[in-house]
Amino acid sequence: MHLLPLLTALIAGFAHALEPDHMAAVTTFVSRRPGPAKSVAFGVRWGVGHSAALLVVGLLLVALDLRVPERLTRGLEFGVGGMLLGLGAWLLWSVLHERAHRMAARGGEHDHAHPHTHRHGSLWVGMAHGLAGTAPLVALLPAALTRSAWLAGAYLLFFGVGTTVAMGLYAVAAGLLFDQAGTRVPTLGRTLRTLTAVGSATLGIVWMAGALSAA
Repeated sequence: MHLLPLLTALIAGFAHALEPDHMAAVTTFVSRRPGPAKSVAFGVRWGVGHSAALLVVGLLLVALDLRVPERLTRGLEFGVGGMLLGLGAWLLWSVLHERAHRMAARGGEHDHAHPHTHRHGSLWVGMAHGLAGTAPLVALLPAALTRSAWLAGAYLLFFGVGTTVAMGLYAVAAGLLFDQAGTRVPTLGRTLRTLTAVGSATLGIVWMAGALSAA
């Protein structure tokens, strides 16, 4: 009876999506106050990228009975930390850039700035998260699901569906929060974006430090 492992994978994927580093990454994209459709697109693209990386690399590891070296795992985690740091810096630069444009507009200059949302950025970020999370997840597959590549693939697929659904829902909720805050109280909206930038950068530094200390 394989229904229980697959249902477990679905629930585990849903919970996995809501880890702090995942939410921090997606929040940096939706904090630019896109509409609900664009917000969910950011979340879904992240989930698809994460799921694709897990599925492809995970199946290769299971089929070939390989394990990711500990050094490579730490390297991937360090890379994810650097990515979070970069996303935080990018968002902080965006906040400061828009502030400069507002000040210029008050001084009589015209503001023609248009936000650039990096449509496919969340896809690549999701793939990076998936690669960094492959080793610990795949390490559990042989014990939980025997050595059936088909069952392992189904497990990873259901895990990915749960991850994508959860992140899509989170992205919509976060997008609505930023949109409402920015529309009703612009200062609060800018403050939330600044906090998001600082939080993402801080979490990235913590990840990088953790990867280095474990090396």
